[in-house]
Amino acid sequence: MRTRFLVTRGALLLAALLFIGACGGDDEPEPEAPAEQATTTAPTTTAATANEMMDVPDEPDTPTTTQAPTTTAAAPPAEPVRIRAAVTGDEGTLNPYTYISGFPGWNLLMLQYDSLTQVDADGVPQPWLASEVTTNADLTEYTVALVEGVTWHDGQPLTAHDVKFTADYFINNAAASRFARDLAGVTEVVVVDDLTATFVLEATNPGFNLVALADVPIIPQHIWESVTDPEGHQFEGGTNIGSGPFRMTDYDEGQAYRFAANPDYFRGPPGVDELVVVVFADDAGAQAAIRTGEVDVIFERIPPEQIDLLDAQDPLDVLLGPEFTTQMINYDASIRPFDDVAVRKAIDLAMNRQDIVDTVFLGAATVGSPGWIHPGHSSYNPAIVPVHDPAAANALLDEAGYLDTDGNGVREYDGGQPMSFEIITNAPDSLRLRIAELTVEMLSEIGIQTSVSSVETATWENAVWPGFDVSQGRNYNIAMWGWSAPVQANPLRLPSLIQSTGFLNLTGFANAEIDELSDRLAVETDAAEREAILGRMQEIIADQLPFVLLAYPDGAYVYDSDVYSDWEFIAGQGIVSKLSLLPPSARP
Repeated sequence: MRTRFLVTRGALLLAALLFIGACGGDDEPEPEAPAEQATTTAPTTTAATANEMMDVPDEPDTPTTTQAPTTTAAAPPAEPVRIRAAVTGDEGTLNPYTYISGFPGWNLLMLQYDSLTQVDADGVPQPWLASEVTTNADLTEYTVALVEGVTWHDGQPLTAHDVKFTADYFINNAAASRFARDLAGVTEVVVVDDLTATFVLEATNPGFNLVALADVPIIPQHIWESVTDPEGHQFEGGTNIGSGPFRMTDYDEGQAYRFAANPDYFRGPPGVDELVVVVFADDAGAQAAIRTGEVDVIFERIPPEQIDLLDAQDPLDVLLGPEFTTQMINYDASIRPFDDVAVRKAIDLAMNRQDIVDTVFLGAATVGSPGWIHPGHSSYNPAIVPVHDPAAANALLDEAGYLDTDGNGVREYDGGQPMSFEIITNAPDSLRLRIAELTVEMLSEIGIQTSVSSVETATWENAVWPGFDVSQGRNYNIAMWGWSAPVQANPLRLPSLIQSTGFLNLTGFANAEIDELSDRLAVETDAAEREAILGRMQEIIADQLPFVLLAYPDGAYVYDSDVYSDWEFIAGQGIVSKLSLLPPSARP
């Protein structure tokens, strides 16, 4: 059965009234990963590998005789719940300094470790290791009160000293781990007592509760204080010590991981006793394995064309929900003719977003808002709606003087230069390539001629974002682009995309009011006022169009419902989380 998870805007609004920040879980802001390609490469592992990694007891011998019991027999113990999950890449030894990817690497890491807060299904931060988080009036101090009695996997108590050690360790070893970025601006962590610590920040940070507290794994001081050089340390697999609901007990590089449930977990024992994560060479191998029952779930998104095919096969089910990734058109707004808002508006009006959702994503996406923020997010401005009107686009270009003077179907600008441009996209992403092809067709209806240049990912990134440093400029006219979930999920990241000095401003857009609003947003302590600022910023984006946001693809996950069906879809993250593997009563 195909099931769609819907974000509860009321719950997200509650989150906005408390804090606005990023859903943890991805590496630094990055282009959305290429869509998985259908290939025929064999998986690197087989069902035998998964079964060998599982602690499956031998079948008991069949008795030769049967005798009636003399008393009522006790109910047999429940069968252990064992899940085999597929991924398409090795994630290293899965500690905070060795995991590889933001997804699913961070998600697997956090099965073993805990953060101080944990986002719930709606992306709202809830108490977790911290039973309570309080702040001062200007949001420069965050005080966490820890749950009493939490222990590490080795039985040692987890205390506020571990919290302070974690922050200090990540900050002092910033080059080797991304978590120092979450903690940027922390000047000190004060241990008040064994169960209380205060994060002191150098400036107001309304998003710290999510950006840091829900993302950073707390690590044990008694284990890590001897690791003086995490960048060069030779970590051994299977030795990770955390406080999480699972502990990695086996790791076969490039083949599989085994995680055993932590029976002493402070939220109660997990609902799954054992998890084996099997590494496949590609998505085709993972999909073949779930069709034949070799695995029970795929811990990565499946492509749109596979959703109905897999969902039609019993006992497989597909769960869909918003992951806040984006598909968009970028252009260099600092050069002619894209520095003219009339041209940008015409491009926006020419794009049939619904057609893209239906044709490319087969309905498994949400139509993009011209104001950037997802319609399911609490900060979305509902007054902003996309409009598809090629006739209005043509009229706008005519009025602005972009005419087809020679009758060849292509408009001209600046003394007769044809409005003919290249759209650059990354070849491995078949979905983005198809969007580019549709864009060519849609822009041709308004007299803008384009062609698609499909290049290697590194070439594409270097053209749009040279050296991942916006100060190096841009080397493109039009590009297909997209951002990973945290950039969309966290409204406080919006200035980084559109402020003139924003480190993610890849289009060269500049607007004085946006710059002023961005500065205000960074220091505003009142939640309602932050929402008002975000609403106005969306209005400006929709009017000035620093980019054209086309769609928000859904996350789609397939699983065997006969084996396990209690998967929890977290908005902006998907199903790969500790919440999915804990009993519903233990979830926030």
